[in-house]
Amino acid sequence: MGRLEDLKRNIEEYFQSAELLFKQGLNNAAFMMYFKTLVAVADYTLWRDLRVLPDNHRERFRLLRPRYPDLYNVLSHYFPYYRDTYTKRVDERLLIAVRSDVIRLKEKVE
Repeated sequence: MGRLEDLKRNIEEYFQSAELLFKQGLNNAAFMMYFKTLVAVADYTLWRDLRVLPDNHRERFRLLRPRYPDLYNVLSHYFPYYRDTYTKRVDERLLIAVRSDVIRLKEKVE
């Protein structure tokens, strides 16, 4: 199986995990998995189009910003909340918003 297919499978696995956690009311864990889904969508897109995989979030943001502004904006918007999940609780409105963005961006993966 190729790298692109592996990345696509990761997107689906993270999303399915997020959905299960969401349905169980485990908001922080669900948010973390939705964010991982966004990162996987970003990595899939970067590999598909540029044949590059970033080593960290800083490099990922640097690559996304000029080429994929929508994906960059969504990912950078949720990144501080992702970091906060280690010490704070995720608000349900934020969880619903990230879920909606994930669903919208995930549909673009083909």
